Amino acid sequence: MDKTYFKLKYVLIFILSLFVFVGGLNYKNWLVTNNLTPKRISLIYSQSPNDAGNKNLEKLLAQEFRQQGIDAIFDKFYLNCDKFNEKEEIEHIRKYLELLESKSTDLILAIGDQATYSLLSTRHRLLSSVPTVACNVRFPNEELIEEYDSKKVYVLRDSPDMKRNIDFIKTLYPHNATEIIYNIDLTYLGHKSFDKLSKVVDRKNVRFLGYQKAFVQECDYKHLTEMIEYFNLTPGLVNGSTNGNGLTISLFPFRYIRGASLLVMLEESKRGKKNQAFLLDKLDMMAIPIVTALNIPSFSCIREGFGENAKIVGGYMATEGISAKTTANLATRLLKKEKIGMPKIRDLEKEYVLDWMYFSEYAGSISNVPKDVRIINYPFYDRYRKELYILGGLFVISFILVIISLLRTYRRSLIERRNLQMLKEVHKRLTLSVDGGKISLWNIQEGVLEFDENYVQLVGLEQRRFAKEDIMKYTHPDDTQLLDSFYETMHASPGMQIQRIRFCFGKEGADYKWYELRCSSLKDAKGEIMLAGIMQNIQKLVEHEHQLVLAKQIAEKAELKQSFLNNMSHEIRTPLNAIVGFTNLLIGEGADEIEPEEKMSMLEIINSNNELLLKLVNDVLEISRLDSGNLSFDIKECDITKTVKEIYMTYQALIQPSLDFLLELDETVSLPVNIDSLRFTQVISNFLNNANKFTKEGTITLGCKIDKEHREVCIYVKDTGKGIDDKELLMIFDRFYKTDEFEQGSGLGLSISKVIIERLAGRIEVHSEVGKGSCFSVVLSLASLI
Repeated sequence: MDKTYFKLKYVLIFILSLFVFVGGLNYKNWLVTNNLTPKRISLIYSQSPNDAGNKNLEKLLAQEFRQQGIDAIFDKFYLNCDKFNEKEEIEHIRKYLELLESKSTDLILAIGDQATYSLLSTRHRLLSSVPTVACNVRFPNEELIEEYDSKKVYVLRDSPDMKRNIDFIKTLYPHNATEIIYNIDLTYLGHKSFDKLSKVVDRKNVRFLGYQKAFVQECDYKHLTEMIEYFNLTPGLVNGSTNGNGLTISLFPFRYIRGASLLVMLEESKRGKKNQAFLLDKLDMMAIPIVTALNIPSFSCIREGFGENAKIVGGYMATEGISAKTTANLATRLLKKEKIGMPKIRDLEKEYVLDWMYFSEYAGSISNVPKDVRIINYPFYDRYRKELYILGGLFVISFILVIISLLRTYRRSLIERRNLQMLKEVHKRLTLSVDGGKISLWNIQEGVLEFDENYVQLVGLEQRRFAKEDIMKYTHPDDTQLLDSFYETMHASPGMQIQRIRFCFGKEGADYKWYELRCSSLKDAKGEIMLAGIMQNIQKLVEHEHQLVLAKQIAEKAELKQSFLNNMSHEIRTPLNAIVGFTNLLIGEGADEIEPEEKMSMLEIINSNNELLLKLVNDVLEISRLDSGNLSFDIKECDITKTVKEIYMTYQALIQPSLDFLLELDETVSLPVNIDSLRFTQVISNFLNNANKFTKEGTITLGCKIDKEHREVCIYVKDTGKGIDDKELLMIFDRFYKTDEFEQGSGLGLSISKVIIERLAGRIEVHSEVGKGSCFSVVLSLASLI
């Protein structure tokens, strides 16, 4: 039951976390969509409003702008490029821009090559003040765009990728013989597109479908043949037969051939071909119905027409979703006046897409579709057929597992009943075993503590049932919180729990006695906590333990005294030996023969050891007063900045000349701290003396820094000396401990410093690295806010 409870708890936590996550996302979307900034955006389309290709783009643009916090108000203009020549198109857009000047326009958005070229060719002054974005431009005029380098004009290029689309068709229809029909025309965009095709196909695989008499105008045939020769695809003119074992590119001029001849040539091309496909590099609404009538799948390099009943199977393209998102992101950055910079021409991302509705019509197989292809109009059953089979199998397996689990649960319940009977028998035997002893059994049910019959004999109290509040009346005041904690632990943690608590069940004024409570907690079939245990009088045991503790403390004190005497005898003997030895030399028989310089050296050694001995005695007396509490502290508020500065000025003359003595202190900031200034100076001086002793070269830094978050100030001494090993860092504050036994000193300085700082309600921190140096810090609380 415990495991089931924990599993349910984790499931509930997961569901709650998921709910909070989804709620947060919805709140974010709500916050964005309900705080929209209205922006007037001019949409300039290349085609007419009735042409396919832009039905969904405008809707997707509005959605993307809303996600960016913008309420887009579109002002639409249709260039209708099929009905006008270049000059007329430019003039039409110029008039539209004159009209826009009278309106408040925040952004101009051109869609397609013709709209972009005509818009930029106007060189209108409005383009200098209003941000402009052009999207889905297949072949942008780079020379024209360079004129707008200093303006907020950006172009999103949608260059057709012929090679990837041809490879995509071959992947979807992996036949030995594949023919791709390409619509060739004489327009500027047709030339540009044909140039890209010529760079990715082999001339041997190209043929030209069309003879001179089939053309409506003879000049069109002449221009087409010249274009094919110019792009070095001359074999296409004479290659009337298809490549039966590989890829064939058939160039077909849909716009320039008579209708009857068009159908005849396409039907003849289809004969003997296992696989044909039509590749669009622009939306040609005249070619699509003809190809569809001949039951040939159409693929496209551009987004126009895909998913808009143009019967386009798919392709590698910048889809409407990608175009809308990229355009809206760039436009939003311009509207927010962000710096974008170069390049002015940016390529749109592309993806492989497939319309399952038309792909399945042309006998397409899902096994040929690569994993990175996004499929639209994909029926739920077709998309998740394998998953549905797996889900059905898992359901059957789960049903079988549930039946097995129910049978096991029923069997477990039978075992639990037998165990309950055994527990009752064990309880009876346990009751018999504790009768007459100083042990009482107890249990807790529904919050009520109940003892057995032995309780009366154990404590001499007739009452055997207690609420939690009642038992607290008999508990020692210092142990009430302990009993509360024990009660909570029993309910929270399964297994054995042990606690010692003092109770007084006698009359008022009676002594408290020690009792040991042992408890084990379990859960019953309903999931409720079951608590049972024993209570034992351990007063004599506690008294014995107390006597042992006292004996141990006496032994430790004796050991400490002996250790102190040993250390003191060693530390005192060393300078005394030096004093006595050199004094004997100076007053002995051969004293007259000693050179004056050597005598002066001996006197210096005697004086140095005198000072060392005096310092040792002073340190011992001081640490003795600190231990006994007899050393008084004059604590008052001081400016630590001034104190550190005074210490620095004092030690400038005491630090070795070979070392750089630095000060890191902001003298303009006053840092009030409650300290005994004399004792604090003693600690910092000890740090500086140690740094001066153990640093041969480099720097010694005295500094002070403030931690405003914790309202603390840190005074530190940092050196570039030999450093201290990590193992020794644990012992440097022990009395008489020295990292180098041959160095002079009592080994009490750091121990005294630690006691002083603790009396000042502070702490000492040490950071050291062997070979790089050490940093001793004193951390104190600030007396007031800075």
